Amino acid sequence: MPQQFSPRRRQLLQGSVALAAGGLARIRGGLQGRHAMAAPGGKQLLTAVSPYGALAPVNDLSTGLPLLQLPAGFSYRSYGWSGDAMDDGRPTPNAHDGMAVVGARRVGRSSELLLVRNHERGLVATPAEAIAAPHVYADKPVKGIITAFYAGLPIRIGASGVVTNPAAPAPTPFSGYVAGGTSTLLMRDNQWVGARGSLGGTLGNCAGGPTPWGSWLSCEETIYDFSGIGGRKHGYVFEVHSEPAHTSAEPIVGMGRFVHEAVAVDPASGHVYLTEDNRNISALYRYLPQDSSGQPGSLHRGGRLQAARIRALLRKAVPATLAQANDVGLLDPQIGDEYELEWVDIADPDADPVVVVGQPGGVSLGFAAGPTHQALSQGCARMSRGEGIWHAAGKLYIVDTAAGVDRNNRPGQGEGAVWELSLATMRLRAIFVSGDASVGNNPDNVTVSPRGGILLCEDGGASADGYGSGSRLLGLSPAGAAYIFCKNHLLLEAGPLQAAGKQVAAGSYLDSEFCGACFDPSGRLLFVNLQRPGLTVAIAGPWMRGNL
Repeated sequence: MPQQFSPRRRQLLQGSVALAAGGLARIRGGLQGRHAMAAPGGKQLLTAVSPYGALAPVNDLSTGLPLLQLPAGFSYRSYGWSGDAMDDGRPTPNAHDGMAVVGARRVGRSSELLLVRNHERGLVATPAEAIAAPHVYADKPVKGIITAFYAGLPIRIGASGVVTNPAAPAPTPFSGYVAGGTSTLLMRDNQWVGARGSLGGTLGNCAGGPTPWGSWLSCEETIYDFSGIGGRKHGYVFEVHSEPAHTSAEPIVGMGRFVHEAVAVDPASGHVYLTEDNRNISALYRYLPQDSSGQPGSLHRGGRLQAARIRALLRKAVPATLAQANDVGLLDPQIGDEYELEWVDIADPDADPVVVVGQPGGVSLGFAAGPTHQALSQGCARMSRGEGIWHAAGKLYIVDTAAGVDRNNRPGQGEGAVWELSLATMRLRAIFVSGDASVGNNPDNVTVSPRGGILLCEDGGASADGYGSGSRLLGLSPAGAAYIFCKNHLLLEAGPLQAAGKQVAAGSYLDSEFCGACFDPSGRLLFVNLQRPGLTVAIAGPWMRGNL
């Protein structure tokens, strides 16, 4: 089924701070070593040795529970669990996802950090269950079935799935209130202070990205159109102000309506780069804002949406024509594959989705977002499932969580890859490609530390390795080789949860994805979420032992 119309997917349906010159130099130094990457061609088949050493269960300093496995010397505290009371007394929403530090400030003798955290939620039964924020995008109840057409035949989409047979029973209708959005977290002197709802009425807020001017761009990973059944269109990017009351909850329509995943802003040009997560019907985008002032609200004032197209093959392990490279070359890369990109204008960023058939990698029927249909019709580069994207020292690090092939040799059904895009030359190079789930199990969100180390969040389930079963945080060595830094150890029992004052259900969450990884500006703290049962941790330790 197409990603954005799968109601089961992740249970969808029921300032950034400028770095000092010294910090930027550390990033450049850490990233320059990546030019000595693994030999071109092939994929990584064995996990690299971690510079931080072996992992072992470590107790959370907040609850006493052993939530994570970490190297010796590292510690962490958990905050903002689903169900914990926020500043207004309402429970913290579930489904934690993308996140970033958007502000660092001095208040008297104290230091404060502001983070914005996504909640990838779908529909809820009552308005009281939705995120309460000063401004909300969609607040009316949704009830009904969405109908699309292909060759004159109806395709019905509802809460229970997609029905393509006109003679078959209709799916269960959508019913409820849109419950996605964001919460804003406050830390003072590295201690938890509280959280507030900052954006509401949005759908499937997966990842996003910080801006250089201290706001957060939250992305809807869906293109549901509820406007015919009581709601509004979805599939947009929203800007979340560091002060929740100043968040408008109005979409940035010029950035396109598609299956948004993440964004990264180039501070030098002000251009915004965007990924799309729609299996084998995805493009890589950029948005050129008309207002280049770089301040809250400037992106809303219009701009030009473009999609990437390969203009030259610089190095490719498997020979291909230019047309083949654009159509399927990015779906199954080899380490060292390198291309030069150009950018193509998208005439209608707000165009409706189009039903498509016979897509690569066994996608027999899917829904191409309107901008993506325009992009692919102009020969632009096809990605499988674009995920995290992060800017550091003039380069973008872009994750395709499903790049590679499966056992049936279907492209875009693999274990994932990381691309490096040099903004000065527009050269795109594969620096990591997983050849086995034990090496990299569908990496998703990505961040770069102030020291220049790349960190990946896995989203492929409970990875099996020498430390047992559980999702992982992976580091990339300067040569581009993946190693295990941290492992999910969420085996939660009812008694200890109750003693810790937590409201989540007991059980195993070893397959829960890590998401929203980000460092504070000093590089001392790594913040990261575990989507289920929904909690945020801050990790500290001897980072200088390795490259993170």
